[in-house]
Amino acid sequence: MNDNYCHTITLYNRIRAADSADRKEHWKRTVLHGCFWKSVIGTGYSDTQANVQNTYVVRIPRDERYLSYLQYAKMSDGAFTVSQGDIVIRGACTEEITGENGQTAAQLLNRYKPEAFKVTAFSDNTAFRFAKHYRLGG
Repeated sequence: MNDNYCHTITLYNRIRAADSADRKEHWKRTVLHGCFWKSVIGTGYSDTQANVQNTYVVRIPRDERYLSYLQYAKMSDGAFTVSQGDIVIRGACTEEITGENGQTAAQLLNRYKPEAFKVTAFSDNTAFRFAKHYRLGG
């Protein structure tokens, strides 16, 4: 991989309530090393105001632990997946998302911004000949 893949990220995977045995939403945390991280602050203008927004790109090198969401929802131990709505934090984070006061997904995201984002785009680029990776955007 290239030298830009030097960041550690923490990925929080959401298992939807409809896909869990107890019909509750669950979050699983995975720390991944050797990733690419890019954050760009963009400015847009409307008639009356300026809008500032961060745009994020993360690339995770191909990893044997990656599973599709459907596989992951059935067997998540030691694995990870990527889906829209998951959360990425730059660096190794030890906090868990429990849903209790102070430990909700929204609260965690707000605590770590601008070094955190919600995944809004994902592509599996592991079919390419070189630089096989998973691309996350937000």
